[in-house]
Amino acid sequence: MSPDRAYRATMGLFATGVTVITVGHLGKRHGMTASAVMSVSLRPQLLAVAVDVRSYTADLIGEAGHFTVNVLAEAQADTALRFARPMAREAELFGTVPVAAGATGDPLLPGTLARLSCEVASAHREGDHTLFVGRVAELWRAPEAGPPLIFYGGRLCSTNCRACIARVDPTEALYTLHGG
Repeated sequence: MSPDRAYRATMGLFATGVTVITVGHLGKRHGMTASAVMSVSLRPQLLAVAVDVRSYTADLIGEAGHFTVNVLAEAQADTALRFARPMAREAELFGTVPVAAGATGDPLLPGTLARLSCEVASAHREGDHTLFVGRVAELWRAPEAGPPLIFYGGRLCSTNCRACIARVDPTEALYTLHGG
């Protein structure tokens, strides 16, 4: 196993929630599935997201100076897979579903457990990713939040029944679904 695959497999043993980072700026909208999200500080309220420096999402966050973290519910595996496509265009990501804009102007995905809209407080390039630290400008939680969507061992899972929703790596699932 290559060092890159070994690292990925090892980090896959750390269960994380699944989010979609969205950004809207000057009439453009984009987003990406991310599990590299963490709370940084309570006072002030800060969180960090790690975004591949080669991604359009990183460019747009850098230009806009803000982003929103949409925390996905167990039933949103299809949303996670759709936003996991790095070359997807805006129409493929957001479709025809009307999407509201939050305080920062970013798209707010419907059906999520929570959303945190942030203003970029700082950005740090580390390796092949930029860590965007965001100051929370607005947050929202679903009144009756259900189980979250979890990423563990290369699979999308649920805390509800502990069964895998997608039994393969999401990227591989996308290629399979789209005849790749």
